[in-house]
Amino acid sequence: MDGWLIGLIALVVIGVGLIAFGAFSDRRKNRRAVAEMLSPPPRTIPSMPPDAQRPRYLSTLQAHRVTDPRPALDDDQQRHLAGQLKAAGTVRIPVGFAAPEFITDTGSGRAVIDSPRLLVSAEPIMAIRELISVLEHMITDHTALVVVAPTLSSEVLDTLVVNHLQRMIDVVAVVTRDPIPVDTIVEATGATLVSRIDLQNGYVSDQHLGRCDRWVSDRKVSYVVRGPSRSTPP
Repeated sequence: MDGWLIGLIALVVIGVGLIAFGAFSDRRKNRRAVAEMLSPPPRTIPSMPPDAQRPRYLSTLQAHRVTDPRPALDDDQQRHLAGQLKAAGTVRIPVGFAAPEFITDTGSGRAVIDSPRLLVSAEPIMAIRELISVLEHMITDHTALVVVAPTLSSEVLDTLVVNHLQRMIDVVAVVTRDPIPVDTIVEATGATLVSRIDLQNGYVSDQHLGRCDRWVSDRKVSYVVRGPSRSTPP
């Protein structure tokens, strides 16, 4: 075999080897970068033993990933729900949920939550700290929550979405600047219209929250069900 041909083959082999090494090295660097991003900072945590398991953090992508989806309503439950929505005591509200992530029944595209409390704010909710006391109370009591406000900041809406997706709490946010639907919700649920000052100062108690047997929302419409809210028909 000619010497030039042997040299050409050697160059090709070396080139392929370098490409493979570079690709493998890039994959290792990417994995290392992802691990560093998700790992806790390299600092001593006060009052934590050195050998204690360090906390883990969720990235935004992980927080929005559904790992434990809520079960969809079966045929009997769907028929029961359809009957509830047509019942004389059910109140129709011409406003839907604020984000599709609140959907609990993927088949119908609806958010269906039972026996919720309703927080109805007269003013925009711009910081999650304004809802912390109410959220903590609802999570501790394993009670669902409907939040109605003229506006929710992206921080507030995203926090509600993440807590709903991770099943910390069943929650639905409804945003409307129209006072007519708000007045209808207040009248139908017995909620007290609260101000931003009330929220900021933690003055909102359980007595200020509205109640209904079931709340149902889709993209355009919500329903206040006032009657038996059992998932299965009697």
